Amino acid sequence: MQWDKVKNVLIVILLAVNLFLIVNLGAKVWQSRQRAEELETNLRTLTQGYGLTLDEGFRLPQDKVLPILSVDRSRADEEAVAQAILGDGMERTEQEDGTVRFESESGTVEWHADGTVRADYTAGVDTPEDAADALRLARRLFSGWGLQAEGESLDADGLTVTLTGTVAGQPVHNRSLTLSFDEEGGVTLTGLWSFGTPYTTVRGSGVSCNAADALLEFGARVQDTKEIDSMTAGYRMEVDSNRRLQLTPTWKIVTDSGEYLVDCAKKTIVDQEN
Repeated sequence: MQWDKVKNVLIVILLAVNLFLIVNLGAKVWQSRQRAEELETNLRTLTQGYGLTLDEGFRLPQDKVLPILSVDRSRADEEAVAQAILGDGMERTEQEDGTVRFESESGTVEWHADGTVRADYTAGVDTPEDAADALRLARRLFSGWGLQAEGESLDADGLTVTLTGTVAGQPVHNRSLTLSFDEEGGVTLTGLWSFGTPYTTVRGSGVSCNAADALLEFGARVQDTKEIDSMTAGYRMEVDSNRRLQLTPTWKIVTDSGEYLVDCAKKTIVDQEN
């Protein structure tokens, strides 16, 4: 009988502790949400001072800490893609700047040291009739060439299809491949791409991507922009001072005048030609 009373007391205590923890967690979630809403309200007011408005659907993303990543150039994968595109009889020529050019009777493929690629060739297939047809053909061609991506996405605009994907679970804002079909059966492939698994060579906690700081710096520097639609943290692919491919933490800010890349560490707008 005594033990039953003790058990009941223990159960009541455990229920009280659990209730306290749930209430405490709920309060923290509510406070966090309130702070986020207050921050977004303040940002809307501050950006108006720069002549900018935030779209009604804009939501300030959570801050992130991302490591700087490196990715090795894979000449073997580049050649395998070129072989799949051009077929037999392909010839390979390497230039002093690291550009590798592949040629055959079907066309040409050029891979550059910074990951950019351009291919012009005759596909030997019928020209797609519409965007849906182009999307189906592009999916088949990309797969046959070994050009596939983690988190792969294909988007068609007329007879032009763009392939994007994530790296290490994060978007790489300037890494994409565009496949264009013309009326004469020709195909052009252009874009910036990488192969293999990225790795980090820098010790430390990574680069802080603070959304509010980046947004305010962007507002202070941008011109000819009136409205900001969204912003997303991720990477941009570039060549570092040692001519190695590097993934640098970067925000993508989408506006009414186009898309901009903002370096997470420097808070500066990046020249997208780089």
